[in-house]
Amino acid sequence: MKIVGRVLASLVLVCATVAVAAAQGAPVDEQALKKEVNAFMDQYWSLWSAGDIDQLAARIYHPFGQLSNAGHTTVEQMRANFPQSRKALTSKGYGRSQMPMGQRNVCILAPNVAVVSGRGVRYLTDGSVMAEFGWTYTLLKNESGWKMVSIYSHDPKKALTCN
Repeated sequence: MKIVGRVLASLVLVCATVAVAAAQGAPVDEQALKKEVNAFMDQYWSLWSAGDIDQLAARIYHPFGQLSNAGHTTVEQMRANFPQSRKALTSKGYGRSQMPMGQRNVCILAPNVAVVSGRGVRYLTDGSVMAEFGWTYTLLKNESGWKMVSIYSHDPKKALTCN
């Protein structure tokens, strides 16, 4: 039940942000925003794959931390847990993670709110597929750029799309 409450809290935060942005009525260049979001997400997967938790904390994660299937995690908790998570993956031959462009849905909900959902792949160091996942991310943009506020794992066939 805690996870459901946190997911609902995340959605309320996103809806409130969308409502504020919609009230502003500024024209939105969705293609430019999608390009920004795709570049941000490529940077995320690059930093995550390299195991650079300091840069992830500085450039990717929202200061309040992150919501996930497990609930809320602060940036400090992510820093503390990352070495063990990384060690567990690399001991199995982990090389990198990516969500290929053809498998990635970028939805711009407002000039400062985006959802990225699709099929993500973890690769082994030899380039073969280690595992496939469904991943959905919520992003907020502020004066310092896009920041990730949530990541949810799910069935790859249940990725979100937008019209």
